[in-house]
Amino acid sequence: MFGSLILTAGLFAGVDTAAESANLATFTSYTQAWQTARDESRPMLVVLNPADGKAAAKPVHVGDLRKDAGLTKVLDNYVVAEVDTTTEHGKKVLEVFGSPKLPRVVVIDDHQEKQLFAISGQVSNTKLKGVLEKVKAGVTSTTSLNLDFLPKAKGDCPMCRARMGF
Repeated sequence: MFGSLILTAGLFAGVDTAAESANLATFTSYTQAWQTARDESRPMLVVLNPADGKAAAKPVHVGDLRKDAGLTKVLDNYVVAEVDTTTEHGKKVLEVFGSPKLPRVVVIDDHQEKQLFAISGQVSNTKLKGVLEKVKAGVTSTTSLNLDFLPKAKGDCPMCRARMGF
């Protein structure tokens, strides 16, 4: 977990987690979620939320998703980060992800190299469960998570880490 390169030059330090067990943890820090996913070779579910009432669609709360027993079972296979984009950390994560609209739900592969699914706005529990099951089974692959095109991106990205052998 320690010694990893931090996305965008250490801007994502500081973490707050809430968990009953390691698999049920929902990270509020993208950085710690990324580190955990990398260390455990698990895929990630990242939820970027707007302030309540500040977007056309309501925020996607992981706690609400976990009320669905079937979805909870699937979520246990993922490292989950629910990022509040109104915080300083959240604003930086949003800038790196470059989401056009919030809320944004992103699934990242178990090597933290590719975005396998991304959607802005509301997503039904049924659709999300289906996507998460397909990703875990290795069925889905859509887009690269190469962040080099972002003009303000500093530090490293998953592709940079791969090129450097991390």
